[in-house]
Parts: sequence; structure tokens; C-alpha cells
Amino acid sequence: MKGMNKFGIGFWIGACVYSIINLIMNLSHIAQSNVLNYNYIITCVAIIGLILNIILLKTGKIKK
Repeated sequence: MKGMNKFGIGFWIGACVYSIINLIMNLSHIAQSNVLNYNYIITCVAIIGLILNIILLKTGKIKK
């Protein structure tokens, strides 16, 4: 349980949402091209989130 806390709640909520949407798309038999488009969008959002987290970490260290 202690290892889960090092990622933060945002990571676990994002993983949960990603998993639920993939599960729904697989159960609905959505076309593979739509699944790939969704995965590309999620990847771009995750990269933007990662960049913002890095910026926030750096600015937080500078203020301390």
C-alpha cells in the first residue's frame, strides 16, 4: 500500500478511467481504428500531463 502513494491520486484516477473506457470499447466491439484513435488521444493527453507535472515539480523546487 505504501508504494501506491508515490504515484499520486491523479495517476490512479487516470489509469482507472483509461481501463474503464477500454473495457467498454472492447465489450461494444468498436472498430479497431476507433480504438487506435482513442489511444492516440489518450497518449497525447498523458504526455501533456507529464510535461505539466515536470514543470510544476521544477517550480516547486525553485520556491523551496
